Amino acid sequence: MSRLGLRRPPATAGVLVVLALVMGQWLHQQLPERAMSSRPFEVEAGVGETAELRSGDLEVLSVDGASSVAPRGGSVLVSPGVFVAVEFTFTPRGESSDLTYAALRDNGGRVLPIYGTSGRSSISCTGRLVDRPTRCLAVVEADPATLPGALVALAPNGGDERWDSMALVDLDVDEADVTAWQARTEPLELPEPGIMTGTEAP
Repeated sequence: MSRLGLRRPPATAGVLVVLALVMGQWLHQQLPERAMSSRPFEVEAGVGETAELRSGDLEVLSVDGASSVAPRGGSVLVSPGVFVAVEFTFTPRGESSDLTYAALRDNGGRVLPIYGTSGRSSISCTGRLVDRPTRCLAVVEADPATLPGALVALAPNGGDERWDSMALVDLDVDEADVTAWQARTEPLELPEPGIMTGTEAP
Protein backbone atom coordinates (compact mmCIF):
# COMPACT_ATOMS: atom_id res chain seq x y z
CA MET A 1 0.00 0.00 0.00
CA SER A 2 1.51 3.28 -1.09
CA ARG A 3 1.38 6.34 1.05
CA LEU A 4 0.43 9.60 -0.67
CA GLY A 5 2.44 12.52 0.61
CA LEU A 6 1.21 16.12 0.62
CA ARG A 7 2.54 18.11 -2.31
CA ARG A 8 4.31 21.26 -1.33
CA PRO A 9 3.69 24.31 -3.51
CA PRO A 10 6.69 25.46 -5.48
CA ALA A 11 8.85 28.00 -3.69
CA THR A 12 8.25 30.52 -6.45
CA ALA A 13 4.52 30.66 -5.59
CA GLY A 14 5.28 31.82 -2.06
CA VAL A 15 7.70 34.43 -3.33
CA LEU A 16 5.08 35.78 -5.74
CA VAL A 17 2.51 36.06 -2.96
CA VAL A 18 4.94 38.01 -0.78
CA LEU A 19 5.86 40.29 -3.68
CA ALA A 20 2.19 40.97 -4.42
CA LEU A 21 1.56 41.95 -0.80
CA VAL A 22 4.60 44.23 -0.73
CA MET A 23 3.61 45.85 -4.03
CA GLY A 24 0.04 46.41 -2.83
CA GLN A 25 1.25 48.08 0.35
CA TRP A 26 3.65 50.30 -1.62
CA LEU A 27 0.91 51.40 -4.04
CA HIS A 28 -1.41 52.18 -1.12
CA GLN A 29 1.26 54.45 0.35
CA GLN A 30 1.95 56.19 -2.96
CA LEU A 31 -1.62 56.90 -4.05
CA PRO A 32 -3.35 59.93 -2.43
CA GLU A 33 -6.16 59.34 0.00
CA ARG A 34 -9.62 59.83 -1.50
CA ALA A 35 -10.30 62.96 0.56
CA MET A 36 -6.98 64.48 -0.53
CA SER A 37 -7.36 63.55 -4.19
CA SER A 38 -10.80 65.22 -4.38
CA ARG A 39 -9.51 68.56 -3.14
CA PRO A 40 -9.05 71.42 -5.58
CA PHE A 41 -5.61 72.77 -6.41
CA GLU A 42 -5.14 75.63 -3.95
CA VAL A 43 -3.28 78.87 -4.72
CA GLU A 44 -2.48 81.20 -1.83
CA ALA A 45 -2.53 84.98 -2.20
CA GLY A 46 -2.49 88.03 0.05
CA VAL A 47 -3.39 91.68 -0.50
CA GLY A 48 -1.62 92.97 -3.61
CA GLU A 49 -0.92 89.46 -4.90
CA THR A 50 -2.43 87.48 -7.76
CA ALA A 51 -3.63 83.87 -7.68
CA GLU A 52 -3.37 82.32 -11.14
CA LEU A 53 -6.32 79.95 -11.44
CA ARG A 54 -7.04 77.69 -14.41
CA SER A 55 -9.95 79.84 -15.55
CA GLY A 56 -8.44 83.25 -14.82
CA ASP A 57 -6.36 85.52 -12.61
CA LEU A 58 -7.58 86.69 -9.21
CA GLU A 59 -5.89 89.76 -7.73
CA VAL A 60 -6.58 90.65 -4.09
CA LEU A 61 -7.13 94.41 -3.76
CA SER A 62 -8.05 94.83 -0.09
CA VAL A 63 -9.27 93.21 3.11
CA ASP A 64 -11.26 95.37 5.52
CA GLY A 65 -13.80 94.98 8.27
CA ALA A 66 -16.32 96.69 10.54
CA SER A 67 -19.28 95.93 12.76
CA SER A 68 -21.55 97.54 10.15
CA VAL A 69 -21.45 97.77 6.36
CA ALA A 70 -23.21 99.94 3.79
CA PRO A 71 -23.80 98.16 0.45
CA ARG A 72 -24.26 100.39 -2.61
CA GLY A 73 -27.96 101.06 -3.00
CA GLY A 74 -28.85 98.96 0.06
CA SER A 75 -29.59 99.32 3.76
CA VAL A 76 -26.88 99.45 6.40
CA LEU A 77 -26.26 96.06 8.00
CA VAL A 78 -25.20 95.87 11.66
CA SER A 79 -23.57 92.82 13.25
CA PRO A 80 -23.02 91.79 16.88
CA GLY A 81 -19.77 90.36 15.51
CA VAL A 82 -17.88 91.77 12.56
CA PHE A 83 -18.18 91.90 8.78
CA VAL A 84 -15.12 91.14 6.67
CA ALA A 85 -15.00 92.44 3.08
CA VAL A 86 -12.52 91.03 0.56
CA GLU A 87 -12.28 93.13 -2.60
CA PHE A 88 -10.58 91.56 -5.61
CA THR A 89 -10.53 91.50 -9.38
CA PHE A 90 -11.04 88.46 -11.57
CA THR A 91 -9.86 88.35 -15.18
CA PRO A 92 -11.32 85.37 -17.10
CA ARG A 93 -8.88 83.52 -19.34
CA GLY A 94 -9.92 81.81 -22.58
CA GLU A 95 -13.68 82.01 -21.96
CA SER A 96 -16.14 83.90 -19.80
CA SER A 97 -16.11 82.54 -16.27
CA ASP A 98 -17.66 83.55 -12.94
CA LEU A 99 -16.59 82.96 -9.35
CA THR A 100 -19.52 81.64 -7.35
CA TYR A 101 -17.87 79.70 -4.50
CA ALA A 102 -16.66 81.42 -1.35
CA ALA A 103 -16.06 80.18 2.18
CA LEU A 104 -14.45 81.43 5.36
CA ARG A 105 -11.90 79.04 6.86
CA ASP A 106 -11.68 80.28 10.43
CA ASN A 107 -8.90 79.74 12.95
CA GLY A 108 -10.84 76.88 14.54
CA GLY A 109 -10.62 74.77 11.39
CA ARG A 110 -14.27 75.30 10.41
CA VAL A 111 -15.38 76.01 6.83
CA LEU A 112 -18.29 78.46 6.65
CA PRO A 113 -19.81 78.70 3.13
CA ILE A 114 -20.79 82.10 1.73
CA TYR A 115 -23.94 81.98 -0.41
CA GLY A 116 -25.69 84.35 -2.81
CA THR A 117 -24.86 87.71 -4.31
CA SER A 118 -26.44 89.81 -1.57
CA GLY A 119 -27.18 89.64 2.13
CA ARG A 120 -25.10 89.42 5.28
CA SER A 121 -22.61 87.00 3.71
CA SER A 122 -22.28 87.04 -0.07
CA ILE A 123 -20.04 86.84 -3.11
CA SER A 124 -20.52 88.85 -6.30
CA CYS A 125 -18.13 88.16 -9.17
CA THR A 126 -19.40 87.82 -12.75
CA GLY A 127 -16.63 87.59 -15.33
CA ARG A 128 -18.47 88.71 -18.41
CA LEU A 129 -15.52 89.61 -20.66
CA VAL A 130 -12.45 87.51 -21.45
CA ASP A 131 -9.15 89.22 -20.53
CA ARG A 132 -11.06 92.10 -18.91
CA PRO A 133 -10.89 92.46 -15.11
CA THR A 134 -14.10 92.43 -13.12
CA ARG A 135 -14.29 94.09 -9.71
CA CYS A 136 -15.55 91.48 -7.23
CA LEU A 137 -16.53 91.40 -3.59
CA ALA A 138 -16.88 88.72 -0.93
CA VAL A 139 -18.45 89.68 2.40
CA VAL A 140 -18.78 87.44 5.42
CA GLU A 141 -20.23 88.00 8.91
CA ALA A 142 -18.19 86.22 11.56
CA ASP A 143 -17.38 85.83 15.22
CA PRO A 144 -14.44 88.22 15.87
CA ALA A 145 -12.55 85.60 17.88
CA THR A 146 -12.38 83.28 14.85
CA LEU A 147 -10.77 85.77 12.45
CA PRO A 148 -7.05 86.07 13.38
CA GLY A 149 -5.30 83.61 11.08
CA ALA A 150 -8.42 82.97 8.99
CA LEU A 151 -8.60 82.56 5.20
CA VAL A 152 -11.26 83.14 2.56
CA ALA A 153 -11.46 80.49 -0.20
CA LEU A 154 -12.67 81.57 -3.65
CA ALA A 155 -13.39 79.33 -6.66
CA PRO A 156 -15.48 79.27 -9.88
CA ASN A 157 -18.07 76.61 -9.16
CA GLY A 158 -20.41 77.02 -6.20
CA GLY A 159 -21.91 73.56 -6.68
CA ASP A 160 -18.62 71.66 -6.75
CA GLU A 161 -15.49 73.48 -5.63
CA ARG A 162 -13.30 70.69 -7.09
CA TRP A 163 -14.16 71.87 -10.62
CA ASP A 164 -11.19 74.25 -10.79
CA SER A 165 -8.25 75.58 -8.84
CA MET A 166 -9.08 77.62 -5.75
CA ALA A 167 -7.67 80.88 -4.37
CA LEU A 168 -6.94 81.03 -0.65
CA VAL A 169 -6.90 84.66 0.46
CA ASP A 170 -4.95 85.25 3.66
CA LEU A 171 -6.89 87.87 5.66
CA ASP A 172 -3.64 88.70 7.50
CA VAL A 173 -5.45 90.10 10.54
CA ASP A 174 -4.65 89.83 14.23
CA GLU A 175 -6.60 90.61 17.40
CA ALA A 176 -5.65 94.30 17.24
CA ASP A 177 -7.05 94.58 13.70
CA VAL A 178 -10.33 92.95 14.72
CA THR A 179 -10.63 95.21 17.78
CA ALA A 180 -10.12 98.26 15.55
CA TRP A 181 -12.79 97.01 13.15
CA GLN A 182 -15.27 96.60 16.01
CA ALA A 183 -14.51 100.11 17.27
CA ARG A 184 -15.46 101.81 14.00
CA THR A 185 -18.43 104.10 14.39
CA GLU A 186 -19.15 104.60 10.68
CA PRO A 187 -20.35 101.77 8.42
CA LEU A 188 -17.81 100.35 5.99
CA GLU A 189 -18.89 101.40 2.49
CA LEU A 190 -18.80 98.43 0.15
CA PRO A 191 -17.69 98.94 -3.48
CA GLU A 192 -20.04 98.01 -6.30
CA PRO A 193 -18.90 94.93 -8.22
CA GLY A 194 -18.80 95.02 -12.03
CA ILE A 195 -16.62 95.40 -15.10
CA MET A 196 -13.84 97.88 -14.39
CA THR A 197 -13.67 101.06 -16.43
CA GLY A 198 -10.80 101.95 -18.73
CA THR A 199 -9.29 104.26 -16.12
CA GLU A 200 -9.47 101.58 -13.40
CA ALA A 201 -8.24 98.61 -15.42
CA PRO A 202 -4.51 98.18 -16.01
